[in-house]
Amino acid sequence: MGILRNLSGALSSYQRHLNEVLQMIASSDSVPLLAEYSRDGSGYVRQAVLARCVELARPELLAVVAERLNDWVPQVRSAARTALVALLPFVPAPQLMAALPIILRLHSVGRGDYADWLEDFEQTLLQSVAVDDICAAARGSDLQAARAAVHLLDKHALLEPAAVIELILHRSDDIVLALQGAGMCRRLAPAQQETLYRVAAHSHFGAVRTVALRALLSTAGVDRMEIAIAALMDKQSSVRHTAAHYLIAQDFDVAAHYRSLLEQSDSTVKRLQMSLIMLAALRDTDSLPQVQLFVRSAYPALRLTALSAWFKLAERHKDAIALVAMHDASPRVRKFAVQLVLRYGAYIPFSAILQQLAVSEDVLLVMQLARTNRWNWLECAARVCLQRGVDEARRLGLVEALAGWLTRSQWYEPDHEQRQFLLSELVMSVFGQLLSPQQLVLLQHDLLR
Repeated sequence: MGILRNLSGALSSYQRHLNEVLQMIASSDSVPLLAEYSRDGSGYVRQAVLARCVELARPELLAVVAERLNDWVPQVRSAARTALVALLPFVPAPQLMAALPIILRLHSVGRGDYADWLEDFEQTLLQSVAVDDICAAARGSDLQAARAAVHLLDKHALLEPAAVIELILHRSDDIVLALQGAGMCRRLAPAQQETLYRVAAHSHFGAVRTVALRALLSTAGVDRMEIAIAALMDKQSSVRHTAAHYLIAQDFDVAAHYRSLLEQSDSTVKRLQMSLIMLAALRDTDSLPQVQLFVRSAYPALRLTALSAWFKLAERHKDAIALVAMHDASPRVRKFAVQLVLRYGAYIPFSAILQQLAVSEDVLLVMQLARTNRWNWLECAARVCLQRGVDEARRLGLVEALAGWLTRSQWYEPDHEQRQFLLSELVMSVFGQLLSPQQLVLLQHDLLR
């Protein structure tokens, strides 16, 4: 009986609390308070909030109502739909358009079948919002609202298709809308298609320019060769490759075109880079001598592109390419040497690595060139400690690196001269300052084994 009395008391206490909350909501005109209680765990409370929103009919409550459209309780969802329609006449168009993405999201993530209700809602919305307001949202900076606005313009034929397409093709901030506009061009008459595909061919987005170029190159009555040749210098690789594929099919010597661009004295670094990249992609080995000339360019980006193109055209030269990259003044280019060694198996003589280590400010990068040989890397670490001191070695992170070295296995052993150097009193002294006594013993054991 005691348990039942306690349970009855708890239920009565909860009911009193619920009644107090419901009374407070029924008399409140505070938007923050209503927004807070719209997320309450009780469906009764959430439904009461929606009823109060309808009574107040304030525009700022639209977001509170829209959030409950996908509520987990069917009765609350129904109340939210009713409240939303009731609020429409009181909400300015910009606010309606800002909330529209939340509402239209029900097409894909709703807990129930909202298709019929959404159809009715959109029709009701169109009676409250002018087409000019929808177009303003489609041009606005709120990308989600812009997409929702375009949905309305297109679905309900509020503008001519060509006008909708042109409206969104000019956007440079939303690739989703821009691609949608390019895709919509297929619905138009051929003459309109060509006009708008030419607009799309100047889009900010490379993917949109690619779609436009493919369409134009399959359109009769346009100068397809001229369009394709111009596209060979597009900054988007997919555009260039589309143009090159078309021109090659027309027996146009694309590689010769790019080689001629390399010879032009007024070419920018970007144009030269694109030409080198495309010659490598085309596997034009005849251009190798020209490509190699740019390895000595004054511009690091151009040197890196030239070395990469050289490697793609003649992978058998990877050892020579890695050696050139290792000596480059640019850290970006030197990293390419590490990539060639570690990923593609390029070989740089250890003597050359040691020479570079002695003069380089970027010793950690140089040491990576020796990572394929455990003992060579250890010798590099030792020489860095001797050359730069123990404090600098600590700053460079060699304490952690040496600890990691002890966990690595290696099938082959150091040669006699390297072993003697590593076991020398001087090297053991500096390693002793970087390693614990146990780690030093393990190191000596590895060297003596």
